[in-house]
Amino acid sequence: MIIDNNYVNRVVGGEIAKNGSAPYQVSLQVPDRGHNCGGSLLNNRWILTAAHCIDDNILVLVGTNSLKEGGMLLKVDKLVYHYYSYPKYNNNIGLVRLEKPVQFSQLVQSIEYSEKAVPANVTVRMTGWGRISENGPIPTLLQSLDVVTLTNEECKEKSMLPNHIDVGHVCTLTKAGEGACFGDSGGPLVYEGKLVGVANFAIPCGIGYPDGFARVSYYHDWIRTTMANNA
Repeated sequence: MIIDNNYVNRVVGGEIAKNGSAPYQVSLQVPDRGHNCGGSLLNNRWILTAAHCIDDNILVLVGTNSLKEGGMLLKVDKLVYHYYSYPKYNNNIGLVRLEKPVQFSQLVQSIEYSEKAVPANVTVRMTGWGRISENGPIPTLLQSLDVVTLTNEECKEKSMLPNHIDVGHVCTLTKAGEGACFGDSGGPLVYEGKLVGVANFAIPCGIGYPDGFARVSYYHDWIRTTMANNA
């Protein structure tokens, strides 16, 4: 697994998510290290995350907003990631298959992904257990933050990493003091109840530059085909 702390996504300036408000959110965990990345349940077997989050030893925590209590820790039996480039993180998207189907409940639900590109200048929601500041702690409770999408042209103009932005990305930005942080990678970006982005990279921890997400609509054929071919 490749993790570069200059680019891996992180939530700063958010608020504690209400219990059950993001039942599709999962935590990808590494034994002896705990939370590593986020992910989203697409159905009762498959989780969408960032390719750089995939590790042979990961376990999946579902059904809780807390990293310390509740939920279920599940095993996986298949890891599939799109070919992606490092450190640019183009095509930085991957799929994780659970060993057994998860049982849905009030706190465990799938989310539909959007086949249409999310427009620019709309409010979207990101969630995650990323650090609440660059050198701060990993929060125990899931954090939530509303952010605003940019055009890719605006993103390149405002980003310190303009060469990282391609057609497969969607960017978000509000203001300094708000954004993603270490541990948010792979987590969901949601618009009108549908998954539209997967956290990919950021300038460290909400200092006023855009965060980058894999644009789910760009990859929907790959997602659908991969799940169908590995049912």
